[in-house]
Amino acid sequence: MTGIRLAFVATMVAATLTGCGRGEDPVVSSGASNALLDYVPSDTPYVAANLEPLPEDVIDTYLERMRPALEEMQRQLTATRADLEGQPGTDEARLALAVLSELDGNLSRSGLSTLGLDILAPKVAYGLGAFPVMRLGLSDADALRATLQRVLDEAGITAPEQTHEGVGFWRILADDPAEPPLGLYLSIQQDHLAAAVLPPSAEAELLPAFLGHDQPASSDARARLSELNRSHGYTPYGSGILDLHRLADQFLGPDTPMARLMATSGEYDPAEMTAECAREIHEIIDNAPRMTAGTTELSKAAIAYQYRLESPETLAGELAKLVARLPAADALSDRVLELSFGMRLGAVRDFLRDKATAIVEDPYRCEQLQDLNRSAEQSLAQLDQPMPPFVNNFRGVRISLSEFMMGQEQIPTDARGHLALHVEQPEMFVGMAQMFLPDLSELALAPGEDPVPIPASLIPAPDLVAFAAMSTNAIGLSAGAGEEATLQQFLEREPGPDGMFLSASYDTAAYLEYTGGPQQPSHGNDNGDPAPALHAIGKATRDALGTVADRSLTTLQFGPEGLVIDGRMTFKQ
Repeated sequence: MTGIRLAFVATMVAATLTGCGRGEDPVVSSGASNALLDYVPSDTPYVAANLEPLPEDVIDTYLERMRPALEEMQRQLTATRADLEGQPGTDEARLALAVLSELDGNLSRSGLSTLGLDILAPKVAYGLGAFPVMRLGLSDADALRATLQRVLDEAGITAPEQTHEGVGFWRILADDPAEPPLGLYLSIQQDHLAAAVLPPSAEAELLPAFLGHDQPASSDARARLSELNRSHGYTPYGSGILDLHRLADQFLGPDTPMARLMATSGEYDPAEMTAECAREIHEIIDNAPRMTAGTTELSKAAIAYQYRLESPETLAGELAKLVARLPAADALSDRVLELSFGMRLGAVRDFLRDKATAIVEDPYRCEQLQDLNRSAEQSLAQLDQPMPPFVNNFRGVRISLSEFMMGQEQIPTDARGHLALHVEQPEMFVGMAQMFLPDLSELALAPGEDPVPIPASLIPAPDLVAFAAMSTNAIGLSAGAGEEATLQQFLEREPGPDGMFLSASYDTAAYLEYTGGPQQPSHGNDNGDPAPALHAIGKATRDALGTVADRSLTTLQFGPEGLVIDGRMTFKQ
C-alpha cells in the first residue's frame, strides 16, 4: 500500500512541476532546440515532445499558484517517511523511503535541480516499436547519477550499473514471476536521462537504439510535430501523435519484439494469425487510424489544448450528420454551468443499425473477431425494435444554471436558471405529456409566446418558482423568480458551429468543490492505509486550483477529419 502512496505523490509532483509550464501565443517552431528528437526512429508508432523550452516566468507563476498544494505534499512526504521508518523493512517500504528521502525538502525548482532534474529541459516520449521510451533533459547528470545510486543503495536494490559499448545503464527487473517479462531500463547520459520499459529477451535488438548507439541517420519526428503544430495552430510547448495503424503492426506482425513477447508470455502467438485476420483488424482500426494532441494556448492567463481522433472522410461525414445543431454554451458566461448537447437519436439509431447490418451480412472471418459478429447480431435485434416517438424526435438538451442545490435522495431543493429540451415537434411532445399528467392539461404553450407558470403540484421544491415556454423546436423551463424574463431569449439563441454536439462552460472552482467529496483525516491510520494522505494532497491541489482558476470550456465536434475535442481553462488575474 505504501507503493500506492508513493506512486500518487510522484505523479502529483510530476504533474505539478513539469506539466504546469505555460507559454504565450502560438509560435511556429522547427524544434531545433530539442535535440532529443534526434533519437526518435522514423517508424515510431507514437511521439510527443516540446519543440521549444517552456518559458521560465510562466512556470514560476504556476508554481506560486500551486504553492499550497506543494506545501501539503511536503507535509505528506514527511509524515509518510515517518510511517515507513516505523514499519518492517519490506522491499516496498525501503524503496519508498529511499525515494521520499530524496524528495523531502526538494519540492521546488531549485530543490529538484540539486537532484539533477530540470523542469525547463527538453522532453520527448516515443515508442521503440511498441515499447515506451522517455528522454528528459537534466540540470546535472552527475547529480542525478548520485541521486539514483543513493536510492538504490538505501533501498537495498542490487542493480549495478552496466555498460554497453561504453554507455552505462541500469536494468531493474520484477521479482514476481507472475509479472510480464519486462524490465525498467535507465541510462544517465551526458545531457539527459533515458528511461524505457523493455523485454530483456529483446535486449540485444533494442538496447543499442535505447542507449543511442543506433541513433537514426535522420529522424522525421521533428518535421512531423512541426507540421502538426502548423496545421492545427498548436504552440511548440507540447504536442503528440499516436499512429494506431503502426502500433497495431507491432502486435500483429509475427516478427516484432512485442509479438515475440506475447508469444512467450502465452497471451497469443501472432505467428499463428492469418493474413485475413490482420487485414480485418486493420480495417477496424483504420476507422480511427491516428490520434493527435497539442496545446493551443499557453500563457499565465489560460491553458488550452486540443485532441483529434482522425477518421476517413466518408465516416467523418456520416458522424457529422448525426449532430443536431443547437446553440453552444457561452464561453464568457457568468453562470455556474452552461451545457449544450445535441444529437439526433433517431439518426444515431439508424447509423448503428446500418453498421450492425453490414457486419451481419458480411461477418468477420477471423477467429479472434467472432465476438464482434455475435454482438452485431444482438445489437441489430435490439435496434430493430420500435422507438418511442419522443426518443426518435429528440434533438438535444441545454442547461444554464446560476444556482443549483440538491437535497436528500438527489431531489432539487433550489435552482436558478434555464433548461431547454429540443425536439422535432414540441407541440406533439407537450400533448403527450398532458395525456399522462393531468395537471399539465391547462398549460397553454405556443411557440414564441410569453412563459406560463408551471403548476405547483409538479414542482419538487415547494418554494421554487418555475415557468415554461415553447419555441419552434424546443420546450423551455425556467427556475427562480425573474428567470422567466429571459427564457424565450434563451430558447432562441443562434445555433453553434456545424458538427458541435457537446459544449460545457463552467465555474472551475464550483466544479472542484462539487466533486471534491467529503472531508477526511489528513494522515494515515493504524493499518497504514494511504488514502487519508492521498486525500489530503488531492484536496490541497483542488483548493489551490480552485483559488486561482476562473472558468473552463470544453467542446466536442465532428469535423471533416473526425472528432475534435477542445478544452480551455482561464485563471483569475
